[in-house]
Amino acid sequence: MKIERIYETSLPAECFTVEDNADETSFLVLKEQTDADFRICFTIAAPIEDTYIMLPACIYAGNHFERVERVYPPMFMETEMGLEVPVRMTMVPALEAVGDSYVEVTTGDLATPAICLWNRVSKEALFIFTKQGCLGRNFGVTLEQKRDQLNVIINAPARRRKVYGMGIISDAERLFPVKKGTKIRIAHKTILRPCASIPQMYRQFMEYQLKLYHGEVASAFPFSEFWKLSEEKRNRDHFLEEEGYYTECAYRSPDFNKFGDWQSGWTGNGMDTLVLIREGNGQSRKNAVRTLEFAANHQSEAGFYYGIVHEGRVYHDCFGHYEEKYNLLLVRKQADMVYFIYKQLQAMEELGMEVPDLVRRSAGKGADALVKLWRTYGQIGQFINAETGEIVVGGSASGAITPAALCAAAEVTGNREYFKVAEEIAEYYYETATIKGIVNGGPGDILQAPDSESAVALLESFMALYDASGSLRWVEMAEDAAAQVSSWVVSYNYEFPADSVLGKLGVGSIGSVWANVQNKHSAPGFCTLSAAGFFKVWRASGKKEYLEIMRRVARFIPQVVAREGYELLTNAGVPMEPGCLCERVNLSDWEGIEGVGGNLFGACSWPEVSMMLNWLEIPGIYVAPEQGIVCCSDHIEASLEDQTLVIKNATDYDACVKVMVEYEIA
Repeated sequence: MKIERIYETSLPAECFTVEDNADETSFLVLKEQTDADFRICFTIAAPIEDTYIMLPACIYAGNHFERVERVYPPMFMETEMGLEVPVRMTMVPALEAVGDSYVEVTTGDLATPAICLWNRVSKEALFIFTKQGCLGRNFGVTLEQKRDQLNVIINAPARRRKVYGMGIISDAERLFPVKKGTKIRIAHKTILRPCASIPQMYRQFMEYQLKLYHGEVASAFPFSEFWKLSEEKRNRDHFLEEEGYYTECAYRSPDFNKFGDWQSGWTGNGMDTLVLIREGNGQSRKNAVRTLEFAANHQSEAGFYYGIVHEGRVYHDCFGHYEEKYNLLLVRKQADMVYFIYKQLQAMEELGMEVPDLVRRSAGKGADALVKLWRTYGQIGQFINAETGEIVVGGSASGAITPAALCAAAEVTGNREYFKVAEEIAEYYYETATIKGIVNGGPGDILQAPDSESAVALLESFMALYDASGSLRWVEMAEDAAAQVSSWVVSYNYEFPADSVLGKLGVGSIGSVWANVQNKHSAPGFCTLSAAGFFKVWRASGKKEYLEIMRRVARFIPQVVAREGYELLTNAGVPMEPGCLCERVNLSDWEGIEGVGGNLFGACSWPEVSMMLNWLEIPGIYVAPEQGIVCCSDHIEASLEDQTLVIKNATDYDACVKVMVEYEIA
């Protein structure tokens, strides 16, 4: 891969000096300037058809997908429906699949400030790693495709011709005044390595990401204190006694509507109940079982759980566009429900609880519906007709959790046919998504843009197959999936504006997880899973990087849990109620400059459920004495001293900590 690098600046030659080396270029300003611009420019031989381009959490496969104009939330037009459809997304930053084009973003749009390329002809991977910015301004990252040449430009500060924000709007970048004696440093650590495939490129990226970027989150709020708040809140504010189910959002909220009432899977309904059964008190367990019965009573004859129920009426996953015409259901919701219900059946059996026949039969119908879908179409699709089981919009990795769901079904029922189909579907997703580096279709509000939710669901599925079979080939696939998931996890502590909500609270962004390339915000945790997939890969592989990513993701979340004396202020200036979280961790200015570190519009259920799952599935302190490993995911400090585990609680709260000590690792 041929690479050339130069530096440029808008300053006259007599107004600066420069120190240029392989990893960093420094400009020393000799005369005060009212505005200035500094650039590092790479020219790379990179034909479109031979080059895979990735900017973490921003661009995957160059975002060479069909783009369509839509208002939020977007939905497919009827002419765009079909079994075999091209990948479509809204007007997010993207390079064109054919011809010259450009992309301009900032480091605030990236989970890691890096540019990653893979050349399928030379079998090489190129990585350019930089930093957030300088003098309180983000760097810009520009990609310019000109025939077979790709120009990569790191700009101080960002100078975008267009700014993305729920659509494309004109840019109005501020001036960048610099004083005499100011030194502008632009990092550009460049690494070129032999690389056989896209999955290997991601593994190499993860390796460097963990070596080059670091950050810590101070202990402030123990997992157990969160759980105490959350269980109380869910029983007080979410359970509808007469109807008999937990709502997604607090039903007392003035903003309560059909999207916050009952949504099967995806954002937490039917998933939170696993934690309430495993960890909850008697009332929580009773309410959870009633919720599963509610889900079973809102399932079609074809076996599909309805996407939305509000005030007794069934709605569909179409944002009001089609409703009964297509009975649309986002297929990942079905897979989520089957996975989590079978895990709850297993939990109830282990706890000696009575399992309602209605729920058991419902789970079987749900699993059989997924099997029939696969047997009929050879894919799971993205949107299906909940009444007929027909695929309305095909393609994508929306059903990425399906193999895990069928593994759970096989374990509970003993039906090996479920496991066989799980293997087939997992192989399909590995070939069509993981190997190609295009994992998409999980969220219902982004068409088929790349997303983190589908990526982490594949990790969960591959590890479920390993747990069920013991075959190491699934660990290899899981490692490939985990490396791709790592590209969505913020790898450093972003410098939020000092006057923003997160800036005032001193929140560290490391370990937050970007949602997708359309909704350009990071968030607390995975939607909606714990970080246990990384823990499982660590235990199967013995590779410490997976343990570290698990720790980062789980440890981030308590920072953004509202509590007494810790004011997470909404846009209205009102503190969120204790136990609440908002999905916004805004590094990007996609919602305006004032939205960086803020735009907390209110409480969201799914981050709360993600944290509940971390409380259930992640050890607060994990110790592997023979390797000298002490991993604190909980907001607790711990160390090994003369083979004695010393635990310290530096928070203002009592803490009940789950500790796991393990001597034999794969």
